[in-house]
Amino acid sequence: MYLIKPPTFFCRLRSAVFGFAAAGLFCACVPCAAKASPRAERADRYEVIDLVEGAKRMAAFRALRLEGDFCFKFQLEQKPRRGKTTRYNGIMYGSWNSRGPVSRFLLYPEPVGQAAVVGRSPIELIVQNGADSEVWMRRQSTTPFTRIEDGALFEPVFDGVLYTPFDLQMPFVYWDDYVYQGPARVSTRIGQRFLLKPAADSLADQNGITGVRIALDDAYYALLKAEVLGEGGQLRSSLTAERLKKVQGQWIVREVSLKDAHSRDATDFIVKAASVGLIFDGAVFDPEAGLPAPEVSAALFDVL
Repeated sequence: MYLIKPPTFFCRLRSAVFGFAAAGLFCACVPCAAKASPRAERADRYEVIDLVEGAKRMAAFRALRLEGDFCFKFQLEQKPRRGKTTRYNGIMYGSWNSRGPVSRFLLYPEPVGQAAVVGRSPIELIVQNGADSEVWMRRQSTTPFTRIEDGALFEPVFDGVLYTPFDLQMPFVYWDDYVYQGPARVSTRIGQRFLLKPAADSLADQNGITGVRIALDDAYYALLKAEVLGEGGQLRSSLTAERLKKVQGQWIVREVSLKDAHSRDATDFIVKAASVGLIFDGAVFDPEAGLPAPEVSAALFDVL
C-alpha cells in the first residue's frame, strides 16, 4: 500500500442535495473548488491508500469549501425510464456557518413552460449540513418554516422529482463508521471508495439504509459518486457528478444525476447560471428569522 501526499488544492461536492449533491441539489446542490494539480495527470493509477491517508482524505473532503457564498439558478430534469422529460426551475443559495455548509432553495413545482398557479409561492427549504444536519420547509412565504422529521425526510420534496430532504442533507458524509474499499473507475476518473454506515436506530437505519458507498476523486478528493444501499447491500439510488464548469475563477459542479435503482428513473440537477464570491447575511439561512430569500442582481451571474 502507498501513502499519497495530499494535493495543494481540493475539490468538494456536497448536498444537497441536492448537497440539490450531490449531491449540497439538490447535492445537492453541490459546489466544489479546484485548481489544476500535477496529480490530475496521475489519476489513471489505481493506487491503494492506507487507513491514515484515508482518514486525511475524508477530513479534507468534509472541511473544504468555495471562496465566499454563492447562488445558482438551476433546472431539475425529471427523466422517467419511459416517457417525456419534465423540467422544473429552482434557485439555490449557499453559505457556511459554525455547523457546516448551509443552503436555501426556492423550488417551483410547475413544469417549465406551464403557467404558474396564481398566488402560489415557491417551495422553500433551508438545509443545514454537518454532523448535526437538519432540514426545514415552507410552502408559502407567509408561513413559518417547519422542521422535517422522521419518514418525511425520505419523501420527494414535491411530486414529479426523485430528490428527498435526505438527498439534500447528505448526512452520511459525516457518519463516523466507515471502511475503505479501495480504488475504482467512475466514468473517466479514478475514485477512492469508502463505505459509510449509519448508527444503529438512526433514521437512516430505521428506513432500511444499511450504508452509503462514496467515491472521492483520487486527484482532487471531489465526491464523484454516492450509492445508497438497502438490505443485503442492494443498490437503492445513486448520485453522480456529471460535469464541472469554471465560473468567475472557481470550479463548480454543473450537473448532478440522481437515479432510482428500482424504477431506473432519474432527476438531473443542472446549473443554468451561477454567481460565486458573494456575501449573504447569515440570518437568511436561519429558519427562525423569517427573512425572504436574497435578491441577487442578474449582472452578477454567468449564464452557463
